[in-house]
Amino acid sequence: MGSNLSFPEVEIAPDRTYIVTGGNSGIGYYTAKEISRMGGHVIIACRNLSKAETAIQQMQEEYEKEFKEKQAKLPETERMEPRRLNVEKMELDLASFEKTMKFIEEFKARNCPLHVLICNAGLYMKTKEMTEDGYETTLQANYLSHLLIILHFLPILQQSGDDCRIVQTSSMAYKFGKLDINNINYEQSFGTFPAYSNSKLYQIISMYWLTRHVKDKHVTITSVHPGFVKTQLTQSNTFGQVFSPFTRNGYAGATTTIKAATDPTYKGETGLFFSNCKIESTTSYPKNIERQDELMKYSFQVLDKYLPHDVKQYVDM
Repeated sequence: MGSNLSFPEVEIAPDRTYIVTGGNSGIGYYTAKEISRMGGHVIIACRNLSKAETAIQQMQEEYEKEFKEKQAKLPETERMEPRRLNVEKMELDLASFEKTMKFIEEFKARNCPLHVLICNAGLYMKTKEMTEDGYETTLQANYLSHLLIILHFLPILQQSGDDCRIVQTSSMAYKFGKLDINNINYEQSFGTFPAYSNSKLYQIISMYWLTRHVKDKHVTITSVHPGFVKTQLTQSNTFGQVFSPFTRNGYAGATTTIKAATDPTYKGETGLFFSNCKIESTTSYPKNIERQDELMKYSFQVLDKYLPHDVKQYVDM
């Protein structure tokens, strides 16, 4: 894995639950696979359940192949059989608030703990498209719907133990973003890369706001830049194609997310930004408190009718 892109091999308790949005491909796929390989219970939340099932089968096959290759190097008396990875699927369409709420309520109905929420799924739209809710798709899928999930799952995370985490897959593209509250839904102008960059910026701005306003501080929230990764998302846009010679594979890209989600070193550490498996400081732009308040005021107005009725019990608003 290389010294710069690695995460510690830890033994994860089988009752420790991780949700990975967009866990059927790319960074999310390897994140889910490696966390389950280390013992965790993983739920991949995806729009296409058929693709999710195929991904789960592929994870198991790859795990068994890798496991048997390692076992073959041991004396026959010490060899073991591979286990069944504890990975399951749930349906989630982030481009719809109603369908996002359906996912939220279905998970809540399980009455099970949640230890780590990995907000990984992301879109890069080639053209401006509006959702059924009236919001630009990149804005809603990458940022608003993930924020809605975070706000609903915060109480579950708070009740699930002393090391619960929220990890957002962001991007260094945030440096090209800006918050223009008068054009946040692209009523005036739209660009594919600006829309993507803005959505990643909003994730980081919201991270800083949440670290200040979530009342229970033992739930940590971090953001990660996985590097330029060759995924379905990056290969579908001009920006990704330009940087294609410098991209890394999905496994290498997932290492930073896995580290942020599992490394015991960062228990209780919140408001961190990881890049290439190392902590880095973000620019001052998303740290601006007035800017954070402006974005979150807008976000809460958009999400108002979908917010938990008791949200003010665990978030200062």
